[in-house]
Amino acid sequence: MVKKVVESSDLTKLISVTDPQISPDGKRVVFVRTQIDEKENTYTTHLYHIDLKTGQQSQWTNGAGRVLSPRWSTDGTAVAFLFDRGKEKQLFVLSIADGKMNRLTRFENGVDRFEWAPCGTKIWINAAVKKEDTQSQSYSQIGLVDHESKSVEFVTQGNFNHHLKAVSHDGEKIVFGLTGNLQKNPHQPLYLYDTKTAQQTMLTEGQGYFNDAAFSHDDSKIAYTGSMRYYGDVTHTELYIADLLTNTRFCLTEGMDAPIGDYAISDYKKAVAPAVVWTKDDHLYFQVSTMGDVRLYFASLDGMIFPASPDMEHVYDYDVSRDGVYAVLASSNPIQPGELHRLTITTGEYQALTSFNQKFMEDTELVQAQTTFTTGSIDVVHGWLIKPASFEEGQNYPLIIKVHDTPHEMFANTFSLEMQLYAASGFGIFYVNPSGSQGYSQEFAAASRDFTYKDLLSAITDTVESADWIDVSRIAVLGEEVAEQVTLKLKSMNIATTFVHFPDLSRTDTPNHRIARLEKIVNWLADNV
Repeated sequence: MVKKVVESSDLTKLISVTDPQISPDGKRVVFVRTQIDEKENTYTTHLYHIDLKTGQQSQWTNGAGRVLSPRWSTDGTAVAFLFDRGKEKQLFVLSIADGKMNRLTRFENGVDRFEWAPCGTKIWINAAVKKEDTQSQSYSQIGLVDHESKSVEFVTQGNFNHHLKAVSHDGEKIVFGLTGNLQKNPHQPLYLYDTKTAQQTMLTEGQGYFNDAAFSHDDSKIAYTGSMRYYGDVTHTELYIADLLTNTRFCLTEGMDAPIGDYAISDYKKAVAPAVVWTKDDHLYFQVSTMGDVRLYFASLDGMIFPASPDMEHVYDYDVSRDGVYAVLASSNPIQPGELHRLTITTGEYQALTSFNQKFMEDTELVQAQTTFTTGSIDVVHGWLIKPASFEEGQNYPLIIKVHDTPHEMFANTFSLEMQLYAASGFGIFYVNPSGSQGYSQEFAAASRDFTYKDLLSAITDTVESADWIDVSRIAVLGEEVAEQVTLKLKSMNIATTFVHFPDLSRTDTPNHRIARLEKIVNWLADNV
């Protein structure tokens, strides 16, 4: 069978899976499946279910709109989720017994986040509430929605944004973040709120930015992520533990020189994975971005930390069973779009749970990326080189150099339709993480732009010299400000280079817009490079 090459319209064939959530009894998983509605030119997402014993899958929601952030009730009898019909996200609850959906909220600006109360009859929410003395200004507040009456009781107020982070298993405490104007004061402390006394105490130091949190199963400890911002926005995110019994705090990942979380530039930016998941024996699981991988890591409270998932892939979402026996990963690699996998943690056994993109992979020629390493200003510089899909020995091909401008991200071992499309169109592709990228050491991430430019020039020239199939008269650099400066520097070195202003594709664009942008850039490159 002759496989076809990648086309921009293949975007409509790809299916994304995110938000895996294991049921309380560990026997089932719900997740969100996203595909493109070509007729409506939009992304449609639905709630799906897998029986882990039989492997049987079923679709639990229908119709237009987008399902987000499904969460099981504590007794496993219902699933709550946010539903977006294009105006705002509202909270719904699906009864497992009869399949009925119940809408709980009707906020003008929607609901940002929610967590089940342990009683199962109420749900904590975040929603924007307008100040009483103004018709325009609003602040994010935290409240409780009653499942039956749908009434809402807010527990926070004032001229600050309160961000719900976690609810204790006994329902007596919540953790929230507090922010004002982040542009003027880029800090977010976490607070512990007692639901019985309405007292709140600061959980973290006020000068850092701390994000998500999770209670241990006995509610004696809280794990939370964030940093003290010693290096500003590029400071590595760490994992901290607060012991409520001893009133002590410590950084669990202090010995790691890599950031906690997902910093990959990929097709899966809409995935919002949990910051950390506890098991019943007080073990923790979390994502770490390292050397172009995003892996699931294990940690114990005594400081033992190691990767739990394989290398050379992008774990962009996950959940872990309460007993810590297995994890469900939403993962991808450069030649495989994302699917759900069950990882048996003790043995490392990998089992595919979904295969939505199998036909696309069987019908389409995808090109594997070759890992490259070059000498950098601070450390070894890591990159990827992809040959054209039509590659033949002895032939010369144009080269596209893709550059990212943000210090908060990294290129990764993940699927990218954009990169595969360039290869299918007869171009080689080179992309690299220079100094200033995340996913490496703190010194590397905090490097100045001067080091970034030096690393890029060194990596590009080494690659061009070592790959004899590259046509040095046909090179294009894609990106924004950094790409433009690199192009000028390459020209000063007598390397003929064309700059192409092309911001990273955003999944917030409509599908037709993304396809049109891809087609436009490929056609321009074909005519001008």
